[in-house]
Amino acid sequence: MIGSIGAESRYSTGYNNLKPNRNQNKWADTLAQTVDKEDISSRADINRAKKSTVMDSYLALSGKTINTLKQEYSEYESENYRIVPDNEAECFDIYNKDGERLGAFSYSDIKIRQDETTGKQFLISEHGTMSYDALVLDDELKDALQNVMDKDSLDVETLQGFTLNTHSGTGIQYLVKDGEEGRGGKVLLQNEADRKRYEELAEMYFDKYPNLIESREESFIWADLEIRGMAKRTDQGIISIGADGMSYSDNENYKNNWSVRFSGSMYEKLYEWLQNHKDSMEEIHKFSTWQNVFDEIGGTYERVWSKEELDQGYLNN
Repeated sequence: MIGSIGAESRYSTGYNNLKPNRNQNKWADTLAQTVDKEDISSRADINRAKKSTVMDSYLALSGKTINTLKQEYSEYESENYRIVPDNEAECFDIYNKDGERLGAFSYSDIKIRQDETTGKQFLISEHGTMSYDALVLDDELKDALQNVMDKDSLDVETLQGFTLNTHSGTGIQYLVKDGEEGRGGKVLLQNEADRKRYEELAEMYFDKYPNLIESREESFIWADLEIRGMAKRTDQGIISIGADGMSYSDNENYKNNWSVRFSGSMYEKLYEWLQNHKDSMEEIHKFSTWQNVFDEIGGTYERVWSKEELDQGYLNN
């Protein structure tokens, strides 16, 4: 049985209710902003996407209603999956045997997307800008989808527009939409070994940074971000990296925190540079280290002053 970590998994159900860090509100703001970009209602986006389509126009001209062509499916349950259709939104909510919601998948997206390199097969449904659900398809889930849709087989196409990556520290794979490396992605927990490594990484965050992480739920969020390349651990604190900037939060002394804002094009340069140099960097908790990187790759950025830096009258370096 497999799963993906997303906005509604059991490890990330309270993104918008995280407590601010007692030392600095910027830490919680950075976390909330990072997650808010992903925390989109899948079903609402699917409903919006169904409006004002070419088919709607055709049906209106022909005197028919959209309901005459809607497909009606019934709930289906296998040993490890439960598939719940929403015939109004025209999507399936898929749950695992523990009741965890794995994602919402539009009826039109129920097809196999196969990675040519690994042979892995995926179920992917996009719900709008930077929002998508993805699962690795196993035989049981394929059979369940075929049964609920009364099909002999699912259509197969080559995976395009997405890249399958592997987190070096845990070996856990994640799927990311090309060009949106700094904005999202889906962690793919494909077996119990993956789930155990994911939980161990979250536990490491919780134990190592008690002044930054106030709950185990937050530690799972940061484990998820690290796997997707959007967080880095240091001996002193945590660096968060996204398409619109990066920041550092120190576990021992919040006065060492720093933050920088940049454009998506700047992030693309930084992302490319990190692919070849991330394992050789030292003292990454210092802004001066990253300033040298920025100077090397070119582009512009803006330092964002924290309250503590304003009070002390100078930026941390």
